[in-house]
Amino acid sequence: MFRCPVCDVEFQRLEYEGFPVLRCHACLGYLISRNRMESVRRVQATSVSQLQDEALAEKRDDTNDPLKCPRCRGAMRKEFIEEPASFFIDTCRACELVWFDGGELARLQLSYEISPKGREAAEYQRRMREMTVEQREQFERNLALLPKGDASVLSGFGATLLESLLRFFHASP
Repeated sequence: MFRCPVCDVEFQRLEYEGFPVLRCHACLGYLISRNRMESVRRVQATSVSQLQDEALAEKRDDTNDPLKCPRCRGAMRKEFIEEPASFFIDTCRACELVWFDGGELARLQLSYEISPKGREAAEYQRRMREMTVEQREQFERNLALLPKGDASVLSGFGATLLESLLRFFHASP
């Protein structure tokens, strides 16, 4: 079993937002794989207020000392997570593992959920939940008609649509 890179306590296995993770019960940090990090970040199962409470209750200072990967014992490197989260994570390139100090995983989710992309995803999910069976079937039929793998067609459509919208708004009184 792996041990915490900060306080050398044995990890607990648990689920976070439906994904298996390793957690240190002493410093409240999480060890997860890099691709799982992206999945956890985009899950919107926990409310913004719950994530805020978790981030505050579990907040720990960023570890400044270099950490060793719990799996390979190699040096982990610091990687800055941009605003609004604004903190450093520790990553192992060889093992593709990421260490989050206490409260940082909730902050990562919060930063996504309050971003325009996160709000757009939440709105999309809401609309999908509210669709009737008939509307969903029609949506899926329409989706199947879209060209597959030809980004130039879709980008051209997007540019044409954008031009049409701009003409409409400029022509409107």
